[in-house]
Amino acid sequence: MTAMPRHRRQAILREASGYIELGELLVQQDTPVPPSGQKLLQRALNLLALLPEPTRSMAMAKLLEGEALRALGRFEEGLVALRLVTEQEPKRLEAWLGMGWCLKRLGRLEDAIGALEQGLHASPREPILLYNLACYHSLAGRVQAAIEHLTKAISLDDRYRDLTGAEPDFDPIRQDPRFVAVTHVTV
Repeated sequence: MTAMPRHRRQAILREASGYIELGELLVQQDTPVPPSGQKLLQRALNLLALLPEPTRSMAMAKLLEGEALRALGRFEEGLVALRLVTEQEPKRLEAWLGMGWCLKRLGRLEDAIGALEQGLHASPREPILLYNLACYHSLAGRVQAAIEHLTKAISLDDRYRDLTGAEPDFDPIRQDPRFVAVTHVTV
């Protein structure tokens, strides 16, 4: 059996990435994946399964696998792939975010917080990690931690202030004066 050429392996990764991107466009948050989205995401997984080792176990392939599984709602399986990514490339924030997403939806909010804190340790100035940590702390009822992380996220990128209005994860703390102070700009 001949080895798969490098250009073919790269083409498979690009094609799988495209299917995942298209499939995720069809996924509505916290609703079942429509059949068309399932088909695209499963096609990506089938492509990734064609990759030979060690390519199939490399961070990029595992990240794509984890993202497809996460989007399909196969959270436990997605966690396995995403953990491998964080072990190989700790600064891959997509893997940390995906792990948090999976853990939150599995009802493991404390583990989701722990995963994002590990990601923040690896990439301390990533506002998206801080923002998501603020969301998870809000859901856990930890107002002070939520405010601290949200304040840091907004200080790094003011666009996160605008996202708070539509984010249901902040509903538990939305009326808290500290939250109002962080999220409202006075002129």
